Amino acid sequence: MDLELSLDPDDAPRLLRLPLLASATRGRAQVRRIVWHDSADAALTESGLALSVEHGTWRLEKLVPEPVDFWPSGMPPPVLAEATAAEELRYDLPSPLASVVAFTGRQRNLVLETEQGSVTAGVVSGTLRAVTEEHHVTRVHLTGDERAVLQVALGLAAEARLAVASATLAGEALSSARGTKPPARRLGAPVLPEGLNAADAFAFALAHLTDVVLHFAPAAAEDLSGPEPVHQMRVALRRLRSMITVFRPRLDCPELQSVTAGLKALGQRLGPTRDWDVFLSDTLAPVSAAFPEDRRLARLVSAAVRRRRECHAALWEFLEGAEFRRLGIELAWLAGARCWHPPLPAEAEREVSLRGFAADVLGHRLRKLHGGDDMAEQDAAGRHRLRLQVKRARYAAELFGSLYPGKPMRRLMHRLAGVQDGLGSLNDLSTAETLLSELGGPTGRFGYAVGLVLGFTAAHSTELLPRVMRRWARLQRADKPWE
Repeated sequence: MDLELSLDPDDAPRLLRLPLLASATRGRAQVRRIVWHDSADAALTESGLALSVEHGTWRLEKLVPEPVDFWPSGMPPPVLAEATAAEELRYDLPSPLASVVAFTGRQRNLVLETEQGSVTAGVVSGTLRAVTEEHHVTRVHLTGDERAVLQVALGLAAEARLAVASATLAGEALSSARGTKPPARRLGAPVLPEGLNAADAFAFALAHLTDVVLHFAPAAAEDLSGPEPVHQMRVALRRLRSMITVFRPRLDCPELQSVTAGLKALGQRLGPTRDWDVFLSDTLAPVSAAFPEDRRLARLVSAAVRRRRECHAALWEFLEGAEFRRLGIELAWLAGARCWHPPLPAEAEREVSLRGFAADVLGHRLRKLHGGDDMAEQDAAGRHRLRLQVKRARYAAELFGSLYPGKPMRRLMHRLAGVQDGLGSLNDLSTAETLLSELGGPTGRFGYAVGLVLGFTAAHSTELLPRVMRRWARLQRADKPWE
């Protein structure tokens, strides 16, 4: 395995002094100079490609994965071509080409002996220079037995700010030259390619969703882009946890158990921030619009904003800490490793195996949907349980949807989403009551404003419930394409 990690520049000077590397065998430092080329209109970069030359070797590689690519975070980029001259790459390159950014630095290889085997740590440290940009970068490449690589990566991450890189070195270089952030490797929900077995499908979906979580983490921590990064990160987290639950009966292993615990801890930080975001935008905003001059309501809004900031401070601390860096490394490793994979079925049974597994999961998730017919008589806790059942069924259908192309599956997913969204809105209104209790409830210092908000939410629930029940009835009539 070759796992590439990014080190915070401030920690680079002390990396080689860490206790874990003290006994490592050290090779001679090698000079590295890489120059990336592109056209004036950045045609290669825009098409997701990077062209570089190092020591007389030209290389064309991918910057971001395509939808069907299995390329987990931290793993080496796919190299499309190598040659001793650009014109020998046998690729339709734009013309003319010019150098846009260069890396100058050194690489030192260290060999560590672990209980799992030897690991080579290639420490690449230097400076990226473009016309208007210059900054220091340090990358650590860990190569060796998969479990030994994980052991060393986690050991180093506990002592230094070492994390899964958000982009390849080429991606970071070209983005810095343009004054932009590296593009997202993946967004949204995974779409499984054809011909995978269960273990490969799990690894593919895990790699995709890990990319999404890691992409939104910096913006969620900075809190400068509004509530969307936290929302998208939480959605990806929920998809991840649901997907792990689906595959765990077949693929459980100690590393997966550790990842599950880390994802739960992340959810406990994301949840409160997202709840206050929804409360401020979807619950308090309409009430404030109806009573724009009410000072008592304005004071309640200010208190909610302060509480939201407190929750985000806890989220920021987690996302900037060693626990989240560890989680990112474990997720990337689990997606890219093969040592935990169970024995593969015969080649001819691969697709059948996954389709059969998917049919069992989808049938089980749909059969567990019950209680919607008496939704009007249920309390908030009952509707919340129903929402969780629908959410699990929707994420499973979303995950395996590509195995059943056609309108029936798309219709089922659309109806599941409609019911989930409706029940989610009802749950948000119920959550509002819990959040208001944190601010003192009806008998606290904001009692009048709390009562006003609770009255609005009760009226909205009464209007919303019949629409959700109609969506539920349509869901019950949906075809099940795997039967």
